[in-house]
Amino acid sequence: MSRHACALFWEHGVSGTSGDDIAAAAGLSTRTVWRYFRTKESCVEPVLAASLRRFLALAREWPAHLSLAEHMAAYTAAHPLTDEEVTDVRSALRIATLSLSEPALRTAYLMVHDEMEHGFIPVVAARLGLAEDDLTVRLSAAAVTAAFRVVDEDVGRRTIVEKEKVSQQEALALVDRAIRDATNGRLGGPVSS
Repeated sequence: MSRHACALFWEHGVSGTSGDDIAAAAGLSTRTVWRYFRTKESCVEPVLAASLRRFLALAREWPAHLSLAEHMAAYTAAHPLTDEEVTDVRSALRIATLSLSEPALRTAYLMVHDEMEHGFIPVVAARLGLAEDDLTVRLSAAAVTAAFRVVDEDVGRRTIVEKEKVSQQEALALVDRAIRDATNGRLGGPVSS
């Protein structure tokens, strides 16, 4: 259902898509849509959450001797995305782009980033050697999540709207710079002994 919602919002806009449209595309009853989702816009959350889960799985394996961008490149090479995951990533970038002008879609988009922030706290705590409830850990997790959101929006706009080719290397360099800038250099790079 989530994939259908993403496609319909992209093709017809949020105002041009109803819960009935999403249900019909998914081959379900409208009642089923409302049983599982609080709004039609929240139907996109599962596709967005799939990217979140992949990132958190990657982050939990982040070795101390690598920057996050280096680890992301190595992890992606070792765990290539399936065709379905590539489609989901493209859909997530489209939703990131649409969310800039669609307030209700923005809410769903930000809900998933809130989950990412909470899921990233243990990674940051371990990386910094601090307790999970430490203010620096919580602020760093929030900053990293915001950095990823801004990079996703930028890359989404450039690739989806402007049809620009953004290489993985360039995208990872943006992530690396954004995280270092957002955390005043605390995160992103290797952990020094």
